[in-house]
Amino acid sequence: MKKTVITDVQFLNTEPIAAAIADEMRAERAETLSGPDSAAGRDLARSIGENVARWRAQRGFDLATLAERSDLPVDHLRLVEAGDGLPGLRMIWRLASALGVPFGALLEHTMLSENADPDFRVQRADRGRVVSTPGGLRSRSLPSATANRPPEVYDLTLASGAFETAEAHATDTYEHIVVTAGRLVVQAGERVAELGPGDSIVFRADVPHRYENRAGEAARALLIMLYA
Repeated sequence: MKKTVITDVQFLNTEPIAAAIADEMRAERAETLSGPDSAAGRDLARSIGENVARWRAQRGFDLATLAERSDLPVDHLRLVEAGDGLPGLRMIWRLASALGVPFGALLEHTMLSENADPDFRVQRADRGRVVSTPGGLRSRSLPSATANRPPEVYDLTLASGAFETAEAHATDTYEHIVVTAGRLVVQAGERVAELGPGDSIVFRADVPHRYENRAGEAARALLIMLYA
């Protein structure tokens, strides 16, 4: 049986989208792709599904409750938990926020989790989980103390003239951003700040927020996610 990849991150060489699913997914601002039909893909889907199901049970949510909190269709959640649907990274973000857990908690025991020595960990510049969005944001995960507990650290690059909007994370989640190059405008709710190299900001990320680069060069920053 082929698996369904549910994602709103762009991929190359996408296969045709099934019409019935596409109508639902367009409402979610996402794309649905076919595959991957591989042992690694099946293992990844199964592990993520088990993590989602375990955390949902710990929270005491049924599928309908999780669907409401994440604004995702119940049918898609059922596919994910059964290991028959492989969610994209943005969908995992939404599920983590709805469950009130760190992003890494849903990737535990997968090929994407960190397996290095927790007491002395080196990550080279070409390693780390990378997410690139159509809006021009590139996010690369950096090692933290543990794979499934806060904080989580990311190396962000935002192209010149680009912006990225983010939905509210779980209650009492904070973001700490330190700009290392270029200029970055950060908006959280109605509050806005423009940051330059060496500037930093800490803000509540349980409200919709936005990053924007109005300058003529790429902006780069370190992002630390602090969960409740």
